[in-house]
Amino acid sequence: MGVPVTAPEVEAHALPTLADVARSAGSEILSLVEMPSDDRQIVAGSVLYDSTARPAKFPGAVALAIGLSLSGKRLGAKVRELNDAGYVAIVYKSNGTSDEVLRAAARDNGMALFRASDSVPWNQLAEIMDAAVVPHRQSGRTLVDIRPGDLFDLANTVAAQAGGAIAIADPEQTILAYSTLPDQPIDETRRSSILSLQVPHSVETDTDYRRVHAATDALDVATQDPSLRRTAIAIRAGDSVLGSLWLLELADHHNEDANRILREAANVAALHILHKRTTYVSNLTRQIDLVQPLLFDPKRAELAAIRLGISAPSVRVAALGVWPSEAIAAETLQSRLRLFDTIRTACAIRLPSAVCGLSDNIVYIVLPQTTESSRQFQRTAILKIVQNARRLLARPVLAALGAAATIDRLEDSRVNAELVLSELVRNVAEGRIAADSDDIVADDDSLGSRLLLGQFVSALTAAGQLPGSHALSIAAYDEQHKKSFEETIYAYLSCGGNAIDAAKSLDVHVNTVRYRLSRVEPLFGIDLDDAETRLLVWLQLWARHN
Repeated sequence: MGVPVTAPEVEAHALPTLADVARSAGSEILSLVEMPSDDRQIVAGSVLYDSTARPAKFPGAVALAIGLSLSGKRLGAKVRELNDAGYVAIVYKSNGTSDEVLRAAARDNGMALFRASDSVPWNQLAEIMDAAVVPHRQSGRTLVDIRPGDLFDLANTVAAQAGGAIAIADPEQTILAYSTLPDQPIDETRRSSILSLQVPHSVETDTDYRRVHAATDALDVATQDPSLRRTAIAIRAGDSVLGSLWLLELADHHNEDANRILREAANVAALHILHKRTTYVSNLTRQIDLVQPLLFDPKRAELAAIRLGISAPSVRVAALGVWPSEAIAAETLQSRLRLFDTIRTACAIRLPSAVCGLSDNIVYIVLPQTTESSRQFQRTAILKIVQNARRLLARPVLAALGAAATIDRLEDSRVNAELVLSELVRNVAEGRIAADSDDIVADDDSLGSRLLLGQFVSALTAAGQLPGSHALSIAAYDEQHKKSFEETIYAYLSCGGNAIDAAKSLDVHVNTVRYRLSRVEPLFGIDLDDAETRLLVWLQLWARHN
């Protein structure tokens, strides 16, 4: 069922109407595509809507339809269920899919539709919708009335006091929140910043941000439109810059008290940013700590499964990582937590029975197993999760599925998933798999013999039997004499003993390959005409190259 994000806690007459919310939400992120004839219906709050379950009764609610399939056979029935439960509007993402069926169903049921930008995270959309409702609930709000960490509410409150449009940005010029009050001034910088939740980088804007971060008070920032005036102030905690607060107002309606309002707001904003950051990190790390023993401590795995509510007789572990892995390894803990939170949020909707964990740069998903059809459903869901993560993080995300195992053998599934992920990364790096294809979700079966060979080689290497004497002697000779016998022999054997194909792969003349091959037996005592010797030498060289 749906998870309430906001709830009606005040008198009905204080709540906004659909028309009010449409004006407040703004068109930059949420586009109004359908509005019923009765736009005076009361909006009581927003709800995260799980399309796989019947919605809870919530008169006046707006459904945030995460994961809603616009091509689903029961789409019309789901809209009717929402209408019957008292919902008045739906927020959805089209992701390039036609929304005509949904729009027709909304018209038939007298519901409003807001189409959200595909690139905006759902938690951000929840805050925006909440902010669109909050301003109407109480008049004369002050900075002390704001819930801890609610930056959108803070932006709206400051905007109401200053009489302009407010934006709050972090030090990297990412938009954390912005005011959504009706009839606010807007210019191209504000519009594009809201659309991408990132201030467009340019010499001018980067210079403006450096000036604001260095200043100790509010200062004026030039605008391209002479009818508008922009003022900004740094948000600080001691000497540390946490972000900045920006006011855009009409030049001929300048609020003489704007600098004082911004100073007070910046002090309050620092507390809210610190609260939000601390709560965000602590919630994620608490979840990660709960899952750690399930993944990495076999003796405590069964107890951890009970605490996490996992009762299935067998589970399957998925391992997900950003590609290339160096991209996130070099970044901050905050970046790794964002990867984790992006995947965890998507799992909450698409795979609600799964639990997520994080270790180093890999996100793990523990999937309870039931039937073959559920396994196929999970694979499809994980593909959608990594595709969504790619859009939000602007980087490819790869996923590997381990073999099913009982709870007490869950470590086997995790290790298998890590091996699959390692091989998947190699396949993408070497161009055998495209980073934007459906093959970015893999398992033992999809990677085939190459993965199995890698497992053999890993076991033989761990036992000290690889890379082996032949490979080591060839490598030592090459290094001492500055030759290329290793790559020539490996290419020749990998091409099935075809010297012409080997020459093409090495980009050398075929006679060069043939000459080098003629020197192999005299130099190394290796008879490449013997099938078993060829297999052994190739395996040793494969182990060195992989």
